[in-house]
Amino acid sequence: MADVQQERDNDDEYLSEGGDEEVMEEEADGQYARQRRGPGWLPPGADCGGKQPLFGHDLERHFWIPPRLADKTHSLVEAVNDFHYAMMNDLDRNEFYRKALEKCVSKGKSVVVEIGTGSGLLAMLASQAGAKQVYAIEASRHMAQLARVNITNNKMDNVEVINKLSTDASTPEDIPEKADILISEIIGTLLLGESALEYVTDVRERMLKPDAVIIPAAGCQFVELIECNDLEHITSVKSWNGLDLSAMNILQDTVSCVFTKQYGFRMNSVPYKRIVERTCVADVDFYEHSTGHFPVHSKIRVKAQASGRIHAVMLYWEAYADRERTIKMSTDPRDTVDNFPRDLQWGQALQLVEEQTAGSAVRMDLAPVPFVVEEGEELDLVVRFSDYDNAVLQITVDRVVPRLENLSVKDK
Repeated sequence: MADVQQERDNDDEYLSEGGDEEVMEEEADGQYARQRRGPGWLPPGADCGGKQPLFGHDLERHFWIPPRLADKTHSLVEAVNDFHYAMMNDLDRNEFYRKALEKCVSKGKSVVVEIGTGSGLLAMLASQAGAKQVYAIEASRHMAQLARVNITNNKMDNVEVINKLSTDASTPEDIPEKADILISEIIGTLLLGESALEYVTDVRERMLKPDAVIIPAAGCQFVELIECNDLEHITSVKSWNGLDLSAMNILQDTVSCVFTKQYGFRMNSVPYKRIVERTCVADVDFYEHSTGHFPVHSKIRVKAQASGRIHAVMLYWEAYADRERTIKMSTDPRDTVDNFPRDLQWGQALQLVEEQTAGSAVRMDLAPVPFVVEEGEELDLVVRFSDYDNAVLQITVDRVVPRLENLSVKDK
């Protein structure tokens, strides 16, 4: 521990150094983007080609840090404790991949590539299924080391861990042969939130045989419009004890998707009403679709199935292991009632909704206007994706027929 502490004392930045001198810049979301153009989303702890702050860098020096954590990056330790343990204990997720591999691996013949192996679990499942060789790519050097330990402990000498970002790995330098199967689990709370299209497209075009199997094969990003009074009570304020507090609502965020785990509850643990049933806003084919496939702006016409106030857009997904979509994994809260780990690693996303009126379009002192609809009313979902990797998603709601009180004098 003394040696590690001395190293920290000698380094004012508390940086963990990777394989080369490329410096990583910290962004507001805690991820690190390369100074050169690279993937839009980088996995936590991706230090194979740069530097990141060590765990505990934000603590005063007299705080205790166990030696096992002292040389690890902050983002890696945070990510493993935030969702990796829950992810590995999502038994239905593990079974999803086991079934998919059992279905497509040719024993003693298949070559498998995995993007983002983490603990090495999926790579070992491929080995268990009978793969001839498995190449497990992992961008975090400490995670790669742990994966090698797990693989060695399980006596799987046909699994090789490659400590690189998948976009930096190459054939034949790192992977001597084109692969028969690509397996990955780079799905966030939003289906494409971890730049899955970008990473899968890259490996598909450079490292796979033309007839290779891709797992997952496809997925659907679903949205529902919901009324939820409990959500209103933690995202806005009206009054208390005769005191009007509503001015605070000017700061309500109706722009961002917030994950249910950030709010601190499971969606299936609170009552809510569906105003608009689930609608697929992105039907993803990982065999065919490439980066930037989905337009940055589109509209989908829907109809309210019930009257009420739309408090939020709820977002969740289904992923399909095979092209026939017979093996499914889902974050629909109806499907996660008995899967606590899934709600704690993924859960759902919520984006609050406000009525966009003539006044709110020009005035900066107006609080959000509640969006109240009648059963049978037609609405437009306005779908916005980030350009290139489609990783960021925003949904707003428009009326097909504007209400008279929302029109400006000119419109009337």
